[in-house]
Amino acid sequence: MLALPDLDQLRHQLAIPTINTGRQIHLFGHRAGPVTDDIERLHAIRDEQGRIRLMSGVEFSMQMYRGQTREYSHCTPTLARLNKTEDRLLALCRRVAFEDAIGEHPMVRLAEQVKLLDSPLYVDREGLAQHYGLATDMLDVTSNFDVACFFATCAWDKSQRRYLPVPSNEDAGVMYRITPALMMGIGPSDEAFGPVHIVGWQPLPRPEQQRAYVVKMKPEQDFSSLPTVETFYFRHQEHISHRLWEAFDGGEALFPWDAAAELADRAETMTGFTTDQIERAWERLSQWTLESYDADKRKSVENTAGICFVDAPGLTWDGIGVEMSEESTREAFHEVLNRVRFRLAAYGS
Repeated sequence: MLALPDLDQLRHQLAIPTINTGRQIHLFGHRAGPVTDDIERLHAIRDEQGRIRLMSGVEFSMQMYRGQTREYSHCTPTLARLNKTEDRLLALCRRVAFEDAIGEHPMVRLAEQVKLLDSPLYVDREGLAQHYGLATDMLDVTSNFDVACFFATCAWDKSQRRYLPVPSNEDAGVMYRITPALMMGIGPSDEAFGPVHIVGWQPLPRPEQQRAYVVKMKPEQDFSSLPTVETFYFRHQEHISHRLWEAFDGGEALFPWDAAAELADRAETMTGFTTDQIERAWERLSQWTLESYDADKRKSVENTAGICFVDAPGLTWDGIGVEMSEESTREAFHEVLNRVRFRLAAYGS
């Protein structure tokens, strides 16, 4: 049996190109078709609903990656790892409460009001919940191989509450590669991008730093068995893990602290929700599982989960400290817009 490659050798085997060099790329061959480059920026794209999404990373990512420190028997999103209906409902209630609360953040409010190229800017509250640790039906993937490498070589330490490099004697790591263009059309007809969704830039910082995309999954699906997903194994080398850990500032470059992280921590301890929030959680659960729940079943599940009804949303920004003046919020937003690249036409030379 051949020895597994280390992550540097796997990078070479997969022919991962160096990016951010300024190299021009003709998408359809030498001097043919649209021209792009390998610089990571924010790229505006209009989706099927006429909304503008801001992709972070290189403009045309033909393949995406997901790194894990080891392989699991089933690669599933956090919501699918909860086996009991009451646990899933409680997790969804907390996610709904978090999504409601982030809507009151000054930057989120502004982003949901503005238009780019006469189209509304898409704010992905569900994607934000995913990137702040709330349970969802999505798995993260990224267009940036180095970001995937960080997650493939650095593990979250619960006791220290930070990422640490994986030592050499650990089990083999795994790198998944997918081809999003070949996954389009395999999801519901209203999902223009198939199960792969752009998260990209959002009014809160984490998704952009991670060059974020997600794959939406059904309850029984295993990520590794989805169409186009390829699996590659590698052996851990501590010096490589430590190098990547340092390159991303111990994870802080991908998980910069902001007030939303504290908000997410508060959400994870909640048990009291408004009637509307609980109803929306039930709707999401039914849509995902394709099951219906009658009134008696709902009441039993809610009681078992310890869910209680409250008159007003219990999750707010009070005491977290996100006060931003309208002027400073607009200045911050204009700084973002100055980084956005708009492709109004394809061209060749």
